[in-house]
Amino acid sequence: MIISLFFIPLLSLQGQTKAVSQEDKVWSFTAKERDSMQIWFYNRATAMGLEGEKREEYYNIILYHTYKMARLDDKDKGYTPLEVRTKFDILIEKQHSEIKSILTPKQYTLYREKYDLILKSVFQRNGWEKK
Repeated sequence: MIISLFFIPLLSLQGQTKAVSQEDKVWSFTAKERDSMQIWFYNRATAMGLEGEKREEYYNIILYHTYKMARLDDKDKGYTPLEVRTKFDILIEKQHSEIKSILTPKQYTLYREKYDLILKSVFQRNGWEKK
């Protein structure tokens, strides 16, 4: 049930992203990255022992920020590549801060170790240096 509760919002997110015409979309997470994140969310939450409301809060924080990140480069926003990267970094820091506030130090360390692997893929694809 937890899996379906998590995948339904992500499917909704994909539908919303597709509503933006391809000419207006410059960058987003690839299908492979979204799939990896879905699996990662489930595995990480399980490995960290997150259950119930804590697990839902964890998912909601990441889903919210992931959606915001994926929409940064919509052409209708008019952001330059530097502005996209700056705003991306700000969203990442906000996400990390919110996640840190709900996890134990050990859980947060696990979260950061694994999430940084996903970010590495995003950085490489966009030609960004890791800060």
